[in-house]
Amino acid sequence: MFDTQVMIASEDSTFSQRLCAALALSDGLSIAGVHTSGAGLMDAIRQEHPDVLLIDLMLPGVNTLTILNELSQLPASQQPAIYVLSSFASSETVAECDRLGVSFFLRKPVDIPSLIDLISRYGSASCRARCGSQPSEHDIFKRITQIINSLQLPAHVAGYRFVRECILMTLKEPSMADSVTKILYPAVAKKNDTTWTSVERDIRNAIEIAWKRSDGKMPGFSTIRRPANREFILTIADRVRFELHLESEHSTSNNRS
Repeated sequence: MFDTQVMIASEDSTFSQRLCAALALSDGLSIAGVHTSGAGLMDAIRQEHPDVLLIDLMLPGVNTLTILNELSQLPASQQPAIYVLSSFASSETVAECDRLGVSFFLRKPVDIPSLIDLISRYGSASCRARCGSQPSEHDIFKRITQIINSLQLPAHVAGYRFVRECILMTLKEPSMADSVTKILYPAVAKKNDTTWTSVERDIRNAIEIAWKRSDGKMPGFSTIRRPANREFILTIADRVRFELHLESEHSTSNNRS
């Protein structure tokens, strides 16, 4: 059984010492390193491959958001679950952390036992993959978010949320994407108290904005035309399924239109 490796990046030595002591007494958890500044942090992450990164938003010597952006560019198997600590942050900063794939945004002061329980319960996708078990829905949701953000979908439009839900539903039940207008869109519409035509239109709008932002160069898609809704949903669902080694009794159709 593999331990969940936790890396700590915080200037608060007292907090780090208390957390290290608690981790040492916790079954299934161990310390991958402690850093008091951002100097050399990315190199350490690439070398140690921690399952969890606990990082202070105001870490000295680095812009933490820059670190988070670099982490979002790593292969899925090398990305730790990220827990950000902060005494105060604007709603814009919290939204940016969410966009960059942060698992949990925690307000300081943090209760150590509660934090240990949180890490123990959720761990990380990479640790579970090594242990041979399936990633949780949280891991899947996080990876979908990372991918659509990397494709520059605008988080402020309704289509962003709708396309993420369509991808998640498709991963749970691939046959839903065989009829997006009769099954998939209505399911998302019911969940969000809207109409299936609004879901279709808003997703198309979000993809159109991302297409323009990227000048037609969206990785994994044709450079000649904007991807259609169903094509976009199925392509990303296939990518997530492949990266996270998801098991499925069904296969998605190759006829993407």
